[in-house]
Amino acid sequence: MYQKYQPVAVSELATVHHKNPPIPSTKMSTLPPPSQSIRLQRSQSLLRQISNLDFKINQMKRIASLPVAQRAKVAALRRNQHDLIEQQAEFHRKVHELEVEFQGRFREPNEKRRQIVTGSYELKPEDLPEGWAEGMGDDAADQARGVPDFWLTVFSMTQVLQVMIQEKDEAVLRRLVDVRAEVRKEPEAGFDLLFEFEPNEFFNDRILKKSYLMKCCPTEDKMFAFDGFEIYDTVGQEIQWKEGADLTTKTVMDEDGQRRELMVNSFFSFFNPKKLYEKTDPELSAQFLEMDFEIGHYIKERVIPRAVSFFLGENDDDVEDFLDSLEEEAVCGVYSMDEERDPKMAELKEEA
Repeated sequence: MYQKYQPVAVSELATVHHKNPPIPSTKMSTLPPPSQSIRLQRSQSLLRQISNLDFKINQMKRIASLPVAQRAKVAALRRNQHDLIEQQAEFHRKVHELEVEFQGRFREPNEKRRQIVTGSYELKPEDLPEGWAEGMGDDAADQARGVPDFWLTVFSMTQVLQVMIQEKDEAVLRRLVDVRAEVRKEPEAGFDLLFEFEPNEFFNDRILKKSYLMKCCPTEDKMFAFDGFEIYDTVGQEIQWKEGADLTTKTVMDEDGQRRELMVNSFFSFFNPKKLYEKTDPELSAQFLEMDFEIGHYIKERVIPRAVSFFLGENDDDVEDFLDSLEEEAVCGVYSMDEERDPKMAELKEEA
């Protein structure tokens, strides 16, 4: 589990545009307001905090009233626990170093998967389960086609990613040939998600990268929450869209005849998530960042190494486990702008 990232303060979300004079070529976020589900979560969280407050205050008073000798023992236990957590932190650092070391071993099977998917690898009898080699024949043309739409299918079979994909994104995702993760060691600990594309008519980039920054530093005020490495920030990439091909924005004319660039639904907003909520509520921004961290970690730990299982639809239990900890509707809120929940979005679409 990752501790919640506390972002810097961001500007307040603009409401109706007549209160904010239009500026030519200004980008407007159409991030929806907090859904009923998110508001309910906030209310429940506040109620839990209030209900626990009396208990915590009473416990603090009880500890303070203990004899000095007893309080000394409690202080010793607390220090002992800190020492244990420091050892756990060292354990997590060693595991991370081991993961970096094993990257070299992972590259060969991952590259082989890439070649099979793209059709650049000629299958050998030893690659196949028993009984398959005899039935293949010599249809080299079929082998050359690889596995069409492999990663689009993988993402579509991943419920959390599927809700982020719009119909217009599919043409680009059909050109996706590989997804891989590269882990970095300290002091620049973290990992990069690399999405490799064939040359296409949408953008100039061959590889889209998203980086997640991690740290393993238990602090005095977060000892209880410490659970190893935590993601604390993400660095996206500005996609070099070809002219007129940007899937993440749409230019419209407002009622004053000014051109405005709206952010619209697209999977590719994933590569620059901070743009989505740079003008929204700070608390909501923090929640969306945390969800983005969870999604990035899930892609690294489950989707990439188990891509074939997702392709075959063998991942039902895993998806349900993940969705238990991540509200699907909230994921939709991060990467899609729903006009039904955003009157301003609907209004500008009608004007367009």
